[in-house]
Amino acid sequence: MRRRISLRARITIGSTLVAVLLLAGASAIVYAHLTGIVADKERAILHGITEVYRGAIQEDPNERFPPPGVKQHVAIVAPDGTERMNTFPAGLLDHATEIIAEGPRLQHVRAGSKTFFVYVDPVETADGTWYVLATRDTDIAEDVLSDVVRLMVLVLAAGALVFAAGSWFVAGAALRPVDHMRRSAQTLVVSRRGELLPVGDAHDDLADLARTLNDLLERMRAATDRERQMVSDASHELRNPLAVLQAQFELIDGSDAAADATAIREARATLARLTRIADSLLQLSRIDAVGDAGSATAEQLVDAVTDRIDRLRLQSSERTPGRNVDLDFVIDVADDRVRLRVRADDFTRIIDNLVDNALSAAESEDVRILVSLAVTSDGARLAVSDDAGGFDPEVADRAFERFVRGRAPSYSGSGLGLAIVAGLAEKSGGEALIENRQGVGATVVVTFGVADD
Repeated sequence: MRRRISLRARITIGSTLVAVLLLAGASAIVYAHLTGIVADKERAILHGITEVYRGAIQEDPNERFPPPGVKQHVAIVAPDGTERMNTFPAGLLDHATEIIAEGPRLQHVRAGSKTFFVYVDPVETADGTWYVLATRDTDIAEDVLSDVVRLMVLVLAAGALVFAAGSWFVAGAALRPVDHMRRSAQTLVVSRRGELLPVGDAHDDLADLARTLNDLLERMRAATDRERQMVSDASHELRNPLAVLQAQFELIDGSDAAADATAIREARATLARLTRIADSLLQLSRIDAVGDAGSATAEQLVDAVTDRIDRLRLQSSERTPGRNVDLDFVIDVADDRVRLRVRADDFTRIIDNLVDNALSAAESEDVRILVSLAVTSDGARLAVSDDAGGFDPEVADRAFERFVRGRAPSYSGSGLGLAIVAGLAEKSGGEALIENRQGVGATVVVTFGVADD
């Protein structure tokens, strides 16, 4: 099972690793600089030693050379290659040829288990070139560098511990509001509107996170309220048709064929109403669930209008044979290249609901319905006008709410058609409006935004 590491621990570990890397890099730079200083110091010291013997050689190379100081070593090679003096550690002068060939500079030469700084100083005389080689015991420089290395390791370890402790406490202080937010979230109940996550006074990322979560929480509560209200309304709306349907089936007893036929016909009508309500509820649920409104070209919308109006004309004549329904359309497309934020099938559904609403408002009277579509580069505007007397004043303001219906006794709608229209319009970046002419008629206007490329 994978072990869980807290965010505080991860921040501390990550910060400490970064600090260790930075300290290690700084230590490496300091060590390199210090090594250069030690090398320069050794070169100056060794050059000073060779200067003493340079002067002796230039005065009289046949004289006995003085011995070097404590822990100093000198080798003098005559022009003929003989060793006039050699106090070098064992094995070091074996590299004399290579050392002399490198020229007058500070060299690192390894002899046995030790590495020495060796300096070569050529001395020109009348007999030829003498070479003075000088070195010192490596313990002197090594002790200095070893002490520095130990000090750097201690500083690195102490710095890592101090930084880890500081990161732990700083991370804890920074995450304390998050922990408080988490504990508060555990106590929240979606149905209780009074409770929200605490938002600090500081305008920082945590405060922004709390505001975002509070906004999400309130939208979840609103969605829960809508679902609860929809379930309640749906239960109420379905109860009456179901009770009527049950009563109609109870009337069918086989004793009167004509009465049974009437009851069956009425039961079918009630069942059709139940089907329309269920279909409308599914449409509303789909609108709430699907975030993308889709898109369609202006040409597709024009085809949807012409095709759907032809079908609705036929359906309206079959629905009420004795009634005169004048259903027509007007189309004005200024830019046929524009793409609108609405699917073609959703656009057709809007036309169906608006025309059906106008037919239901007219009851059994003759009615004239005009469907107008205007498309520009800024969007589309669909308007459905009728002369069915308009909305009741108390209904007009709430017409786009769910299960709101007219008071006409013959009105058989579910009260969801305009709610579906409003939902699709809002999802399409537009809106739905009612231009009510009480006693004359009404116009429902639906706008649609332009789809993003």
